[in-house]
Amino acid sequence: MVRSGVFLLLLALLIPAAAAATITITPASIDPGDTVTVDVQNLPDGAAFSFGIRGEFDVNPGDTFAFTARDLVLPFSLGSGEVSAYSRGTEWTGLSVQMPDGASASLSNSADANGEFRTTQNYNISSGTYSAITLDGRAAPATERVVTEVTMQGVKTGPDDGRISFAIDGITHGTATVTVYVDGREALSRAVTIGSSPGSGGSGSGNGGGTSAPAPGPATTTSADGKASLTGTDLEGAGLLGITLQGTVPTGWSVSGKAYAVTPEGREFSPAAVLSFRLPSVNATATLARYENGAWTPVPSKVEGDRITAPVSRSGSYVLLVATPAVEPTATATVTAASPTQTATQATSATTTPTAAPVAPLLPVAALAILMLLGWKRKV
Repeated sequence: MVRSGVFLLLLALLIPAAAAATITITPASIDPGDTVTVDVQNLPDGAAFSFGIRGEFDVNPGDTFAFTARDLVLPFSLGSGEVSAYSRGTEWTGLSVQMPDGASASLSNSADANGEFRTTQNYNISSGTYSAITLDGRAAPATERVVTEVTMQGVKTGPDDGRISFAIDGITHGTATVTVYVDGREALSRAVTIGSSPGSGGSGSGNGGGTSAPAPGPATTTSADGKASLTGTDLEGAGLLGITLQGTVPTGWSVSGKAYAVTPEGREFSPAAVLSFRLPSVNATATLARYENGAWTPVPSKVEGDRITAPVSRSGSYVLLVATPAVEPTATATVTAASPTQTATQATSATTTPTAAPVAPLLPVAALAILMLLGWKRKV
């Protein structure tokens, strides 16, 4: 009976426990200054946690703007953390953060030629109340809509249950899309409407006798670090969120860079959008892969210059894989003294030593075998 209990205990230790976090985001709509709540249940320590707030709102060309998450309460800490910020449609953008300990950090920079700003900073993100996290700037002269995004991610430590809350300030109408990822999987994404939606049509002269508006051209949304992008004619509300890598990589491949999630969950693209990653080198043998059932599965991809692209028809998590060079066998040369009838070449023999198989994957099997052997010996 004791042996059976020990066996079951060892077996339990060899099987990794699965996280079963539950996420709820409320409400569906708010007025400016109201609070959004993210309820988190059963989030274990060691889980990879990503939390993003994406704002989309109308502006007057050339005007300044400020999108603020005020009094953001984080109930747990994120070790090995990373804070990313992104904006599109700006001349310049600044990021400022008021820390729980009273300290503050800020930076600003001009947007690139595409009107995009991005920055990524590494922090150990502590629990507590962040008085304000603000993305502000000036809209580009021809821009009437600005996109902003702030993402916090890292390895969670602290209470398993808690509530993230924050108020949205600085805009009168638009959307704030809140997205949560746990261990590389999207737990929940929800677009929260801010204020009343602006009226359609604007101040033009009407429909002009029934002529239809021209079809929209392709748009592009980019990850906060600029290494991944999504292009298509059907991207309303879609985004790219950097996430912590999880899952099994196929044999012969290794991961290059970080994984990215096309958000929100359940979003479909018709026609398909084009996902693009920057290659580590022009001559790299690479493929894009999609996360399914705990593993990364390669998808049809095409190398174009210094980038690799793939059509995507639905949201999900993607990563760039590069081919792993084959391990060459180790050649050991044994030199013996030449006899009078041997040449120097004949006296040298080469022995090929294959590379040893990795031991770590066999440890669980070895542990079970040893335990069973001990049980048999006791019976004897």
